[in-house]
Amino acid sequence: MTTLTPEDVRREPALQLAAGAGGGWLVIAGQELRDIWLSARGPAIVIGTSLLLSLLTYLAASNEELNIIDQRDTVNLLAQITMALAVGVSLLFTADCVSGERERETLESLLVTPVPRGQVALGKYLAAVSMWPVLLIVAIPYIWVLREGEGVFADAMLGALVVGTLLVIGFVSLGLLVSIFSGSNRLSLAVAFFIFVLLLAPTQLPLGGWFGDLITQTNPMTAGSTFLHRAIVKEHGWGEDLDLLIAPAVWAIAMTGVAFIAAGRLRLQGSFGR
Repeated sequence: MTTLTPEDVRREPALQLAAGAGGGWLVIAGQELRDIWLSARGPAIVIGTSLLLSLLTYLAASNEELNIIDQRDTVNLLAQITMALAVGVSLLFTADCVSGERERETLESLLVTPVPRGQVALGKYLAAVSMWPVLLIVAIPYIWVLREGEGVFADAMLGALVVGTLLVIGFVSLGLLVSIFSGSNRLSLAVAFFIFVLLLAPTQLPLGGWFGDLITQTNPMTAGSTFLHRAIVKEHGWGEDLDLLIAPAVWAIAMTGVAFIAAGRLRLQGSFGR
């Protein structure tokens, strides 16, 4: 028999009331948001990101030899780092959201409430996605300080917003999917992190030839990173490289669809790793 925690006692009456109006996901999202932003996790990530961007901005601003191309490279680097941190952190949040509740023995009490399992997943999903707009806002003053040349700031912010949103949606869905099927929290986090590193690694490699082009076009991380680099550093118009947004868009749509189909079959036990 599962022992109810104080969190369960507070959460269940609210879920009972909200379920009839179809608002169970709001209660769950609110609880998850409080867990992220009123605990040490969210603020620590924001502070760490701010310190990292501060260091990079100081090094760039204090170097008198930087020219406009170098400034664009630095702005691109800040945008790419912010985007990668948001994707990685959001992914790990959802990788923990179901498998973590299993290990803490709080999932059973959640599943017996009259809230559809899709709404349970939606609440957790939205809370994890909240990390991205916060980190993007944190990056604004740093990119503004380093902007040099007409349109650099707009290119960086709009490009990061579009690419980062697509990637975060896809990876948050991946984390949710892995967490639903994982029999242990350790396995869920390990699998999610491995996939993230596997897709991130090509962005740091020199890719050439037909195989490099194939990876660039099909890997959502590489395609998004290349699009951002061309928009900010190469000053390409968006119409020149829209094909690079296909992989991130397909990734976001496909992973979200699969994750929420799987969420409808959410069970007390994971399907693998037991």
